Amino acid sequence: MMKIVRRISRILALCAVYIVCAYSYLMAKGFVFTGNTMILSNHAQAKDDGKFAHNITGDINLSKEMMRPLGNNNAPLTIYDYSSMACSHCRDFHKFILPKIKRDFIEQGKVRFIFVHFPLEATSMRAAKLSYCLPEDKFEAFITELYDNKDWLFSTDEATLNKYAKNFGMTEETLTACADNKKLTSDILLSRDNAIKNFGIQGTPSFIVDGFGKKELIVGSQSYDELKTYLDARLEGKK
Repeated sequence: MMKIVRRISRILALCAVYIVCAYSYLMAKGFVFTGNTMILSNHAQAKDDGKFAHNITGDINLSKEMMRPLGNNNAPLTIYDYSSMACSHCRDFHKFILPKIKRDFIEQGKVRFIFVHFPLEATSMRAAKLSYCLPEDKFEAFITELYDNKDWLFSTDEATLNKYAKNFGMTEETLTACADNKKLTSDILLSRDNAIKNFGIQGTPSFIVDGFGKKELIVGSQSYDELKTYLDARLEGKK
């Protein structure tokens, strides 16, 4: 009898190890578990033509509620950052690259930066709506708070995400009004559809750099040094 128990225990231990390893592998590949579903939070993949940026045409359609710029509105360049709150590469950009862009470009009046939600599943859509329902001066801090914490992303209900929104001043009444705001939902989806159809954006992060009469698309995660070299060249009229 003890042999059977030990055998079952070993089998269960191996199953547990397999589940942990499989979960870690899927997370590394960009999958996230939301509710009862494992979904792929698409990471943008650079095109294989060797170009850092690609010329694009078309209008960027953002509603007034979605215009939350950082920096001088008269800056010569504007970066539109299309990101999902469920995207690990987007989180890394926000935590490690964006502060350097702020220091060297935004605070110097050279670049205006606009974070554009590109939700890939329901949880990041809820996070996007909550961020736009907050006052503009709390928008960036709320995004940072959510990127710094993951519990809301893996929660099976909305209570955890709502807790963060309440920490930024939202009440049960404003939470309900935000959830029921169909126009905001439509605006976010229209912006995402516009980015897909007009600019070919399929994953996150993706960046549109607009200025000096042209728009260029940068796809996927990039190092700060690469972005700095590119932005300096755009500002000097070399690209």
